[in-house]
Amino acid sequence: MVLVIAFTWYMNYYISMNLLNTANYITSLVTSALKHETETAISIASFSDVTGSFNFTFMLPTSSFSTQGLAINYYITLYPRSESSMIELMANITVAASLGPITRVMRTTTLLYSSTQPYKITAYNCVNRNRPVNLVNSTWLYQVPVNLSNYNCTWNSTDIQSGYAVISISKG
Repeated sequence: MVLVIAFTWYMNYYISMNLLNTANYITSLVTSALKHETETAISIASFSDVTGSFNFTFMLPTSSFSTQGLAINYYITLYPRSESSMIELMANITVAASLGPITRVMRTTTLLYSSTQPYKITAYNCVNRNRPVNLVNSTWLYQVPVNLSNYNCTWNSTDIQSGYAVISISKG
């Protein structure tokens, strides 16, 4: 009986630690990919021969389906933040790794974009909104909206895999 209890405890501990390590790795992977994709979009916008606006679709790791019983899902919420004389675009990233009834979750917040003269960035196809969401606007440097929490956009890993995670960047 003691052997069964010890073995069960060891297996639960082993599975939990592996799920945490997996969720931590996927969180790091998604965070790095999201930063890279945002930097790419901003770099394209900064080219002198790019005018007007353009759409950019995020291409991130797509592990939203079960593989050998392990399910990995993540959610990304983009939102603006006003810091002194800058507008920042932040991201909350939540990764859930599940194996049967055991689920482990990792969360992180990261800075994606910051500027004293920001481009206008609008998000489309948000899970939590039925309309496009203005995430960053250069006019906010002069008058920040009263409730910035209304300006956020969430996508899940399935939406991203389907190509629904789209932002529009407008210059000047």
